[in-house]
Amino acid sequence: MPQYKMPRLILSAALMVILACGTILAADFADYFKAGLDAEDAGNLDDALKYYSEAIKIFPSSARALAKRAEVYLKRGDPQAAIRDLVAAVRSDPAYEAAFTRLGFAYNAVNQFDKALEALDIAVKLEPTSSEAYNTRGFAFNGKNDFESGIKDFDRAIRLNERDARYYNNRGFAYNSRHQYERAIEDFNRAIQLDAKNDMFYNNRGVAYLRKKEFDKALLDLDKAIELNSKSLSAYHNRGMAYSGKGRHEKAVEEFSKVLEMSPNSPVLLKDRGTAYRKLGEYELALADFRKAIAEDKNFAPGYAGLALLHALAPEPPIRNPTQALRMAKKAVTLTEGKSPDMLEALAEVQHALNDDGAAVATLGRALAMDPQNKEYRELLAKWGGGTTRPVNPTAGKSVSGPFTTLW
Repeated sequence: MPQYKMPRLILSAALMVILACGTILAADFADYFKAGLDAEDAGNLDDALKYYSEAIKIFPSSARALAKRAEVYLKRGDPQAAIRDLVAAVRSDPAYEAAFTRLGFAYNAVNQFDKALEALDIAVKLEPTSSEAYNTRGFAFNGKNDFESGIKDFDRAIRLNERDARYYNNRGFAYNSRHQYERAIEDFNRAIQLDAKNDMFYNNRGVAYLRKKEFDKALLDLDKAIELNSKSLSAYHNRGMAYSGKGRHEKAVEEFSKVLEMSPNSPVLLKDRGTAYRKLGEYELALADFRKAIAEDKNFAPGYAGLALLHALAPEPPIRNPTQALRMAKKAVTLTEGKSPDMLEALAEVQHALNDDGAAVATLGRALAMDPQNKEYRELLAKWGGGTTRPVNPTAGKSVSGPFTTLW
């Protein structure tokens, strides 16, 4: 069968039309992309999202446009949408380091730290001089409680860019978690020197002082954090912990209640207010808070631990219930698969409160093996190992527990 040949003149005209259309599309793409950049710079995230989306309609495989739209999704608090765009971006351009870094950041935001590490390992291989890739990977290591690896990555990030306050803050967080509070404070000091307007840096330094039981210094930092950001739930929460550490449990209840007005269903806040109520001898109110914390999250181990201590330390039945105390404390340990030293400490405190010092010492020994830098565990072990026992019914409002378990 003879093949039809388009006349050369017609073929040339068709190619010119195609090229012209491509040029128009490219120009439209560039206009939309630039409009998205301008809107994002101006803080108009809705407009930025619209313009980037129009650009992507023209060139759906544009890794740059997909990554920029993902950035807007992250700013709007929608990490899942960001992940979808960033996965498409790195498939389109497997050599795009910034997209892998942003993908790691997005996975961090949804606590998928293993996936974050996969993306960030690629990012640092593609660009070994990217301080942001190392910082984001360090954050993922922090999320996995691998603080030693996190510190190494923050060290690399700081060597590459010693002027970014966030890197010192993140390394300080890791030092805090390793009970190296002096180093943590040094890092938070440096972060504040570089950026004195960031409330989180004061909050985190306040946490370090809390852990050192320097409550007045902690309160100064937490007051400053709240001055800078009156909506900082973390700072109000930690200020409540500082008041509790000073024995001012009524003020602690005030702080926790203030935050619960803003976040009424927070199991952590309910648990901490319940603990403050217990220390005040308000056992019914404590019971209500612990039960609500558990109702909000059936797998919230600290809620069971708090309830266990209440059942162990309350002076009279029905709230005093040694059987329930042990059952709740063991449930907290089971929920964390025996891997949380804090939950083991809570079980040990329950055992000690019920005069089973041998079991308490053994349980706390397991916690110390997991967290050998914990000075508080060592102090308790030394105290309990001396053969002293405590009354079964302690004085109302007193507690043998350390002042804090969870501060962030």
